[in-house]
Amino acid sequence: MAIGGTIATGDSELFTGPLGVVRLGFDGYDLGNTVGDSNLTPDQDIKDIMYQQEGSKPSDHVRTGIEYLVNATLGEISTTLVGILMAGISAGPDAGSDDAGHIDRSIFQSMLSDEAKVLKIAACDENGLASALPEDIMNFYHAIPIITGELVNWGVDTQRNLPIQFRIKYHQFTAGELAALTRTTGGAFGYWGDPTDPLVDCTAVGWTDRAAPAIVTADAGDATHITVTFDENVEYVTAHANGHYTAWVDDVAILSSASADPTGTAVLAIEFPGATFGAGDVITVSISPIAIEDAAAVANAYGGCVKFPVTNSV
Repeated sequence: MAIGGTIATGDSELFTGPLGVVRLGFDGYDLGNTVGDSNLTPDQDIKDIMYQQEGSKPSDHVRTGIEYLVNATLGEISTTLVGILMAGISAGPDAGSDDAGHIDRSIFQSMLSDEAKVLKIAACDENGLASALPEDIMNFYHAIPIITGELVNWGVDTQRNLPIQFRIKYHQFTAGELAALTRTTGGAFGYWGDPTDPLVDCTAVGWTDRAAPAIVTADAGDATHITVTFDENVEYVTAHANGHYTAWVDDVAILSSASADPTGTAVLAIEFPGATFGAGDVITVSISPIAIEDAAAVANAYGGCVKFPVTNSV
């Protein structure tokens, strides 16, 4: 006789294997690499139910409250990161590249209303790259960041890091969310996997898109054109200007004369009429950081590139 039924293992990298490294995302920002262990812990209030006939031992227990805690130590510190995670601090690079910040305070304010944002925990591969598969990402609706140690540390033999705890609060589904789920009541702290899966049965978290577009491929298909494909739809920040795009043929610079408006597509076609791309040429392309942005509701500018390799298909 078997001792019990077999437990399905599943395929989430958040749980499989004896070792696991994760990466955190908060309010649309990648928080960078962590130092040491990260963990998710239930914080429960348990009330003992006592009766005399049971002596000194409770006859039952009732859970009267619960939230979840995520503990981590971030190892990639910047002023922008401090400004994101510490209420009252506004910090980051100014209009140029110089750091600046303002240290104020935020007290007697609802942290749930003012500071709670979506938190994501993604399993990482052996190279530290975060998985994009739904089953490998935990999503939490309301996470309040609390810095639990030193905000900044200095020392010859001291690595700068930032200890952080996220307190996960319960999300009660709104009337609109319940209607979409064809339910009458319910809520959740969060989920992993596809939110439409019957096992999950949740509304998707509202993730703020802060990721800049990235080049997937760049190809010279004929003697005068380079086609650059991004990982998402892009559009002009400003209309085409000759200084925005430069082709390099064996390190000789050629300015573009025109580009097709990419609005609504991920493809940017750039014309270089003064160029004659030929078979065997080593071609690269440079794009200005003020040329292209994505099509998000709050647009994220492409940071530009210098001599990105171009596939020569001439």
